[in-house]
Amino acid sequence: MQTAKRLGWRITLAFLLFGAVLTIMFGLGLVVALKSIETSVLDDILYSELVELRLRTKDTAQVPEPSPSRATISIYTAPLDEIGSMSQHVRNLPQGIHEVTYDNQDYRILIEHIDNTRYVVQFDDTSIHKRERDFIRLVWFCSIATLVIAFIIGWGVAHQVIRPIRQLASQVKAFKNQPGESLDLSEFSDDEIGVLARKLKHYHEQLQHLLIREKEFASNVSHELRTPVTSIGLAAEVLATKSDLSAKEYAQIQRIQRAVGEMSELIDTFLVLAQINDESTRYHDVCNMEEIVRKVIEQQRVWLGNKLVEVIVEENEQLEVSAPTGILCVLIANLIRNAFRYTEKGSITVSILSNQLTVSDTGIGIDATTQAQIFKYYVKNNSGGTNRVGLGLTIVQRICERYSWTVSFESIKGQGSQFTVLFTPGTGSNKIS
Repeated sequence: MQTAKRLGWRITLAFLLFGAVLTIMFGLGLVVALKSIETSVLDDILYSELVELRLRTKDTAQVPEPSPSRATISIYTAPLDEIGSMSQHVRNLPQGIHEVTYDNQDYRILIEHIDNTRYVVQFDDTSIHKRERDFIRLVWFCSIATLVIAFIIGWGVAHQVIRPIRQLASQVKAFKNQPGESLDLSEFSDDEIGVLARKLKHYHEQLQHLLIREKEFASNVSHELRTPVTSIGLAAEVLATKSDLSAKEYAQIQRIQRAVGEMSELIDTFLVLAQINDESTRYHDVCNMEEIVRKVIEQQRVWLGNKLVEVIVEENEQLEVSAPTGILCVLIANLIRNAFRYTEKGSITVSILSNQLTVSDTGIGIDATTQAQIFKYYVKNNSGGTNRVGLGLTIVQRICERYSWTVSFESIKGQGSQFTVLFTPGTGSNKIS
């Protein structure tokens, strides 16, 4: 549900961001427009007063007092050589229009020099600035209200949008614990979520059919294989009891018996990997990995032949894993077999720690191209042959995925490889100190 919650918050935040941007742009536009209109009107008034004054004083040197309706306007004149007699706040102003604050009052002042006379037209816009500040506060209040409304709308819309996604996620999540379940399409409308739900249902049903067929195939094949494998094993046991066998013949019979044991373990492994539910991963029997490693090494030693390779088992710490013995044998056998096959000289080291097992060799290594596809089926090298990988490493990966273990590797071409299996505590493994 965390994904749905994050998506819901993203939708809500998108509404908030949109509301904030829209409100800021609209509010700033109103304030700028108000300020522009205000200054334009005030400037027109100042120039109009100056023109009217000059018309009224055209034939006289006396400046009339402003009318009561113009109490906010003050007009001063003085010869240019007597500017020092003017009020301090206008005395040193250059020609043009100015914003001046004097004696806690705000003024917009026009200064003009005409016919050797300094004209000062002063408009008291203190009340206008007060109304302007009130207007800006109103804009802020409306902006906050708009953001609150945007949040409420965004939250509601996000809830409506996320609700079918949350239902779909809940149903899909239930597949993990109930693989046979199917999507209930009645909860979804005929929209994009409904289309997605129908597609998921279709793919889920196809996957279920494939899993069922895989399980049936594995069961049938294992049943058919067990009979000849059992017959071969019994025949090998009978042959091994003969007293006139040569050492070479007895060694060959033992090899057959080892191969029969490996085939039986592989059959059991394929059955476990083909099962749909997770019941096969719940084991309480604990296996000692050092014993299994030594057993597997003896089984796979035939791959070494007469090569001068030293095999070393380092049990640095005791490792015990809760899993079927056959599964662990197949897992380790595939790693050790690869090391035996592709190491011509040097050494092979199996290192055992409390939670991991590592198989290192001084073999041919793996090239970079093959490393990128190391766990795929029968990856080919540049020369066209099978290069160290095949079904074996794919089985290793599937076993690790089945039991929530982790397999990793490091390799340098021409210097060797190292494969490590990490047995995560609590998920199919059991560490005993």
